[in-house]
Amino acid sequence: MTALRSDHARAAYDAFAPVYDIFTAGHDQPAWTGAILELAEGAGLAGRRLLDVGCGTGSAIPPMLDRGFDVRGVDISEAMIERARAKLGPDVDVSVADMRALPALGGFDLVWSLCDSVKYLHSDAELVAAFRGFRRNLAAGGVVAFDVDSLATIRALYSSLLVLPGDDSVLVFEGRSAPDLPSGAAAEAWLDRLTPDSRPWWSRVRGVHHQRHHPEAAIRRALEAAGLACVGVWGTEQDGSREQPFDDLRHNKAVYIARASAPEEQRR
Repeated sequence: MTALRSDHARAAYDAFAPVYDIFTAGHDQPAWTGAILELAEGAGLAGRRLLDVGCGTGSAIPPMLDRGFDVRGVDISEAMIERARAKLGPDVDVSVADMRALPALGGFDLVWSLCDSVKYLHSDAELVAAFRGFRRNLAAGGVVAFDVDSLATIRALYSSLLVLPGDDSVLVFEGRSAPDLPSGAAAEAWLDRLTPDSRPWWSRVRGVHHQRHHPEAAIRRALEAAGLACVGVWGTEQDGSREQPFDDLRHNKAVYIARASAPEEQRR
């Protein structure tokens, strides 16, 4: 694994942390977490212990606390975790951890990873390593849930230019990939935070985001290799509605639900 591939997500989100909540302000976290929870409950989720992998600034955690969950969050970026701690307070345990080397943190009824964190994994081996970490932290009967952008979404977003002016800064998202990105390929985007300096100059902080499209077949193979059985895959529309089967060229996202299929030791 090269230094770029091992550290790119941490570097990108350390730079992104000060404006992440501005960039995602339009996300309806109560509705989206509720939709994922409904699918998990349909797969047999019964308990209320949640591990949020790739929790970022903790935006998905308050809705789950309101639903009575005991939540722990982890993220690869210390800068994101610092903001999560400030947002959530001392009663919620959030810490730095890499999903590719996730330690055993406890027995959780639900392990999830939202906001497309899985796209930052750049090989089948990294997928398997992450999913083994999810499996390692499942209580008996536990459920795994995660979402990933579709190929259609990655093609559109990572070939686009978005400018978001704010009160004291400007965000510029510049996709650096082609609109016909092949299935399974890696995409790149620059996210610049521009702030006024001494007139007429500006300062820029750039985060470079490297993401990979993972076809459904590759994710299913990685889940199986990690000792997880895929319960179902749902495609979602822009309005959050979901349906089956998932269509990589039509839907906005895919949502995966899985459960343990065998003791982890048998899969190592």
